[in-house]
Amino acid sequence: MPRICCLLPALFALVAATASAQPVTYAFLPESEISVDGTSNNTPEWTVYVTELSGEVTLAAGAEGVVADPGVESVRLVVPMRMIKSNKSSLMDRTMYKAMLVDQHPEVTFELTGVESLTADTDSSATLEVAGSLTLGPATNEVSFPVSATLRSDGIVAFAGSYSLLLSDYGLQAPTAMFGALRTGDEVTVRAELLVGPVE
Repeated sequence: MPRICCLLPALFALVAATASAQPVTYAFLPESEISVDGTSNNTPEWTVYVTELSGEVTLAAGAEGVVADPGVESVRLVVPMRMIKSNKSSLMDRTMYKAMLVDQHPEVTFELTGVESLTADTDSSATLEVAGSLTLGPATNEVSFPVSATLRSDGIVAFAGSYSLLLSDYGLQAPTAMFGALRTGDEVTVRAELLVGPVE
């Protein structure tokens, strides 16, 4: 599950007017949405939804508040595994938690490690190629993916992107049920629309 939270460097281009000489902290807002899509041998597609997330982004302005040379001090997104729900069946949720080793690894985290490219599309939007560390279950892997960033009229920055991964790359087995009669696929796709605003 991604750290689509690696999107924040676009804030420098999109909210330069709010920059100061002091670090500025932004938070992922509760209205943010993350879902995970997969397949199984019984149902062509299934989706689960993140119902709770947290995290902050700390931006450092350039010298004397100029954003010509800004820096990202930290970016971290955290999703509690038990806050991922199918909205269909508690059995499906329990099966998922067991397969994801939730008792031993209760959180999915994403931390930004770099921005490989940033292209301004309009005065209020940009496209980024971001990189970060994704921790899922017992493993942490380096990931990269494209993200779109848009400054809304209310001052909130919206980031959108998706990333596909193999559960086996994280030392996890795809969930099964009914003594193996129901099997899910190894590949899942994470889709995110994250909203970021200043911490008041």
